[in-house]
Amino acid sequence: MPLPVVSEENTKSISRLVERLEHLSAASANFDFLLIDLRHHIQTPKHLSEFIRRHARRFFSIVRRLLISDRYCCILVKTQGPGGEGFPLPWSVALSARDCLKLRDEKIALEEDTGRVFYCLIFQSTDDSRPASHLVPSSLKTTIPEQPVPPWIIPKPPPRKKSEILHPAKYPETLVSQFIELFTKPMDNVLDPMVGTGSTVIASIRSGRNGYGVDLIPSFVEIAQRRVEAESHQTLFADFSKQAQGFIFQGDATRLNEITALQGISFHYAITSPPYWSMLTNPGSENQEARRKKNLLLAYSDEEKDLGNIWDYERFLDMLESVYLQVAQKLKPGGHLTVVVKNVKREHIVYPLAWDLTARLCSRNNAYEYVGTTLWCQDDVGIKPFAVGIHWVSNTLHHYCLHFRKRKV
Repeated sequence: MPLPVVSEENTKSISRLVERLEHLSAASANFDFLLIDLRHHIQTPKHLSEFIRRHARRFFSIVRRLLISDRYCCILVKTQGPGGEGFPLPWSVALSARDCLKLRDEKIALEEDTGRVFYCLIFQSTDDSRPASHLVPSSLKTTIPEQPVPPWIIPKPPPRKKSEILHPAKYPETLVSQFIELFTKPMDNVLDPMVGTGSTVIASIRSGRNGYGVDLIPSFVEIAQRRVEAESHQTLFADFSKQAQGFIFQGDATRLNEITALQGISFHYAITSPPYWSMLTNPGSENQEARRKKNLLLAYSDEEKDLGNIWDYERFLDMLESVYLQVAQKLKPGGHLTVVVKNVKREHIVYPLAWDLTARLCSRNNAYEYVGTTLWCQDDVGIKPFAVGIHWVSNTLHHYCLHFRKRKV
């Protein structure tokens, strides 16, 4: 049977789209794959609210009936505007499908001529163990950024040095520098409560900001301290009173308020990349195999306090939320936080870590407002999509750089 493509070309409203799908279902049509384009139907938070309230349940139920059991559909949803700010429309569509479909993958498309992004949400016609979650405009506190948030970034970092490779998930200084310069001014204070081998502090010094980093693992703290010392020596003969400085401390991010060295310091900006839940301990990844052959660490540590060793997803989210609420207490009013994360796949389930964390931190009564998302894209990594039997296997080429602002009282 020909592949049906349902888009604006043959429907003029979401109601007509649902009616067309209903007609296909009534004709007892069944498909191995569906491609449904919602980019023209859901363009604003108002459109989204209407879809969730009036159509979502019926829409996804019909899609489930149209698909042969365990087969796939791809639903296209675009972001709200030409920048990285605006309500995250695709996230909401994906979460609202759970009662009928299981999200198996997400791919993003970058429209260079418009600066816009749209998502290719891959669903399977099988049950999801979790109930639908309605992320709607009224549930998420958002704000308009003072400076436009870039929709994506493709940094080209230099090769990692030998000491930096020891850390299994280092992010590049070129990435951090762009956000530091977007959200701060020279000589502002920047905090990273999970600093790893010191990328944030190095980027801060190079950008003329004071960098403060905390990490739990002594070996990473030692590497970070050596790197910061070497970076500082490059400007040893400059006017020290006008020179940006870097500081590394050993400590537990979940008990940030107890770190004496940070007491009394207020920060203009914080940026960090937490463990992507249990991603590093998931078996079978190519990255793990490559690191194993080189006798490198596969995980951050075997420390009980290490957030990467928490196996329960909800408990992991609880701990991350606690960390970032403590960060909020150290930020100046109106100060910004950037969290770099990925959504995580485990045992054929997509756990939308980035989306869930945003919903928690920016709920109506929490400490932050959602500013927007910059997608960190890795165009030097192969996409490698495979459909193995009824299982979709694909690597993810984008990270979420989630931007938040501390609410002004």
